Formats: sequence, C-alpha cells, structure tokens
Amino acid sequence: MSTDFVEGEVYFRLTYPGPSLNYPLIETFVFVGKNLSDEDKEDTWYFQFADSYAESGSVVGSSGGDRRVVCASAKDVSDMVDEGELHDKLIAARNRRAKRGSRMR
Repeated sequence: MSTDFVEGEVYFRLTYPGPSLNYPLIETFVFVGKNLSDEDKEDTWYFQFADSYAESGSVVGSSGGDRRVVCASAKDVSDMVDEGELHDKLIAARNRRAKRGSRMR
C-alpha cells in the first residue's frame, strides 16, 4: 500500500471482525492532509468521514459543523485503500468464503 494519498479523494478503511478475513467492514473517508497538527510527533494522515465532508466541507481551514476526522499513523494507514484495492480485497474475501463453503459441503 502506498502512502501517497491525494487530498480530496475518497478512501476506504477495510477491517474484518475476526481472524477469518471473510466478512469485510467498510468505512468511507476523504483524505484531507498529512501532518496537519504541530502536535504530530510522527507522520500522521488525516481522513475525514465522508458524510462529514459532504455535509460540512473539509475540516482543513474551517470551523464549525460536525467534522469528524480519523488520524492514522504509519502503522494504521495501511487499512486505508482506494477503490481499486477495495475491489481486490472484496474479491479475495468472497473467494475465501467460497473456498470455505466448498469444504463444508
């Protein structure tokens, strides 16, 4: 996963409940910038929840409104994927489920 995100573009946080990686959970975000706070001690990527971005605009350079943001460290930013990576990971999960299903018959 590249950490070269484009400001204003949509990214998805893909997580899985449990070790099987069969059932993905997806959250949608807009990338708003990197190292935006003087308090960032290490590289930090800022992703605003897509609904917040759509309703209130970017958290960068503005105030007011419900602007919910997730900060990701270098360790966590790999959970953020673009639509191409999301598609590939969803297909992989589907294939894992299908493979598991064929063993259960």
